[in-house]
Amino acid sequence: MTVADEGSDGLREQLRLPRNMRLRLTGNGLTLVPVTGAHWTTRRRIENQIEERLPGWQPVGGFAVTPPREGHSPEPDASAVPSDRFKPGDSKIMEDQLPFVVEVVSPESEGRDHSTKADHYAMRGIPAYLVVNVLTARWTLLTLPENDGYQHSESGKFGEEIRIPVGDQTLVLDSSTFMRV
Repeated sequence: MTVADEGSDGLREQLRLPRNMRLRLTGNGLTLVPVTGAHWTTRRRIENQIEERLPGWQPVGGFAVTPPREGHSPEPDASAVPSDRFKPGDSKIMEDQLPFVVEVVSPESEGRDHSTKADHYAMRGIPAYLVVNVLTARWTLLTLPENDGYQHSESGKFGEEIRIPVGDQTLVLDSSTFMRV
């Protein structure tokens, strides 16, 4: 999980992290991790597709999911909120406004992205969770959160369409545009 509590913003400013690094709170404490070009490019391409293919929704990224649970407010790489609820000045979004979240895998986060984060997002009742693995050129979509876990899973390789249910619409992502490390 990325550090996302009230004191972390000040800590980040004091540390003056490079743009290609993130500070993560893991079971081992605070960890400084690199973010690859493939990660940034894939995230941007997902957000662009959300904007182009999901009318009435605003792509969002770099926000904290609230309320904190188990002491954490995760920061997914991408999601969408209804356009009429989008507030450009907010850096936090309530979990019940998120129809899905996306995590783009980094070398240090691969295990957490597929297990810990999946359990955490399901516990929050977020309807769909997409893991985009730029290390293996594969994706996994988890849906139907129940009992702190997702009940349905489908996976594929880059190049295949990803169909994410969003309210009464379906967001279709073209994974051939995703970048591999």
